[in-house]
Amino acid sequence: MINHMTTLGFQMQSEDDFLSLANRAYEQGTLMQTEQGAYMLLRAGGGAELWLQLNREGVAIGMHPHFTGAGLMTIGIEAEARHEDANELDGTFYAWAGATPENPGHGLYAFMFDLPDRDRYGPLAHPALRQVQLAAFAHELIVFENAAAFERDQLERRPGSLPLSPQSFVPQGLTEESGELISTARISGNVLRAGWVQNEVSGIYFQWALVRTLGGDIDVVADERLVGEREIQEGDILSGTFWLSGRLLEQQ
Repeated sequence: MINHMTTLGFQMQSEDDFLSLANRAYEQGTLMQTEQGAYMLLRAGGGAELWLQLNREGVAIGMHPHFTGAGLMTIGIEAEARHEDANELDGTFYAWAGATPENPGHGLYAFMFDLPDRDRYGPLAHPALRQVQLAAFAHELIVFENAAAFERDQLERRPGSLPLSPQSFVPQGLTEESGELISTARISGNVLRAGWVQNEVSGIYFQWALVRTLGGDIDVVADERLVGEREIQEGDILSGTFWLSGRLLEQQ
């Protein structure tokens, strides 16, 4: 089964798999102390990461994947959201893409993203203008060889509806059915660079692409089983639904 861990090439199909990776992160990861506890960062090569969470007593309370790449967006952080099952080291921001110093509380669109290392940043005043490296973990993925193919697909799939631009970002944010906060979006964009990345922990490959979308550049990652026969290439148009994980860049 494809999940956020397998998206980065980690073997994760059972509780035993989770415990094995957590133990590896604990033994081999880099310790980062914070106010509420600590993170153990396990780098698996090529940008793939695991962030193990430890509370103040040193007990593991969670673990999240992230991919560190070349993507960059300027955002205005307006508020902090909390998932029902979130612990003290989890974090979710409600932010505006394309915010400016003059108006950090507004932009092109609002969206939510999770952070694997929220407690490292401490308290933040809102709104706060920051730069974020955003990783988009593919849930669904379609790859088109050019904009014309993307536009034809839009007309076939959405007859009578307003077609989306090849560079679009549609946040899903709050589901009407359950009211649950979700850090997901439907995104389309131009592939600037792409390639296969090998997870050094498992030896499994996954696909990476630097994608230019509305609001900035993001790092898209996908399980090799989701990519299918046609791999992502420079110049393609990529479209799908994604979970969003972000890390804030250090301020100069």
